[in-house]
Amino acid sequence: MESRELSLFLKRKTLKPEAAVGGDITRRFTMNKVGRMVAAAQQDRTIRLYDAQQCNEIQRMQDDVLCTSIAFSPKGDIIATGSVGRVVKLWDIRHGTPIATLEGHTYPVLALAFSPDGLRLVSGSGDTSLIIWDIDNLKQIAQLKGHSLYVVSCDWDPRGNRIVSSSVDASICEWDATTGELLKRHEEHRTAVQVVRFSRDGKRLASGSADNTIVLWDASDTMKPEATLRGHTDEVRALSFSYDGKYLASGSADKELFVWSLDTNTIEGESSAPSEIDGIEWYPDTYEFITSDGTGAITRWEVTQLEAILAPFNDLLSEIETDSELNRREELIQKFEALRAQHSEESLRDKRLFYVNWQCKKALGLLKGPVKRSR
Repeated sequence: MESRELSLFLKRKTLKPEAAVGGDITRRFTMNKVGRMVAAAQQDRTIRLYDAQQCNEIQRMQDDVLCTSIAFSPKGDIIATGSVGRVVKLWDIRHGTPIATLEGHTYPVLALAFSPDGLRLVSGSGDTSLIIWDIDNLKQIAQLKGHSLYVVSCDWDPRGNRIVSSSVDASICEWDATTGELLKRHEEHRTAVQVVRFSRDGKRLASGSADNTIVLWDASDTMKPEATLRGHTDEVRALSFSYDGKYLASGSADKELFVWSLDTNTIEGESSAPSEIDGIEWYPDTYEFITSDGTGAITRWEVTQLEAILAPFNDLLSEIETDSELNRREELIQKFEALRAQHSEESLRDKRLFYVNWQCKKALGLLKGPVKRSR
């Protein structure tokens, strides 16, 4: 991939390490509305709740089938899960117990989204349909038919009036959230549309596809494509808008993580994961987000200006080079180590930080070989 001029640095912190055993691999995950808890569906058929800051386990719920979709109620007291068992389950997160099972689909439930008020839930399935559920009465409100292959993603407009879904059939459908009427079918992508996500205000939507592209949509009224973002080299699996709509984070099967500026529609920050990235959730009211990847790891990313990260190292490098006789070498080594201690080893391996660190080490004589002194 060609080099890019980046303005952002993605400072990483591992919250949950790579899975030591297969059962600990995270298959699906989501964050609650206020950004305090993360729910992760694991390969061992558990659904685990973690605090979103340190990823300490809070609650564990055991299902008897594999979870294929998950969603937090905006009210914060219920988690919905879809499974290979073709049902939707509602869980009381305080007690870790199932409180209802919703039956209606004939294939695994692959997508879930709550209405903004938490009173309704929409589920999408491999049976090509979606169902809107009344959460209080545990009944179907409407069945939505318009896709021809698996429904793999859906999202509820934050303004409450619309549902958007995507499918392996390469289409995106807009639905009336009250009646279930198909409003419009979009075919902007060439292959399976893996993910659709609204911005926080509902005025924009992003869709990611197996054609490796992201389409940005004006969703203020009937959806209209605004731009196509290209950069990933494999299918786009995860998308999330920042709280203010300024940035879009995208993750892919190519293991690459991008942060796009939506002012310029360009990649302004990038990093990578050890495996495919299949989940992204942005924290509310801050430029930080978390990701899950195929190793089972959950990682927190702080988005900051690249120059702010590099400047202290560059300033120190200038100070070291000024000390041509290395009279202050021990003092400068201590300053260098103190500066490094402000960053995780993962962040220090980033190629931009790695290079300036290497320059500092070279100037301090910390690389292999004898210290070279000026004559």
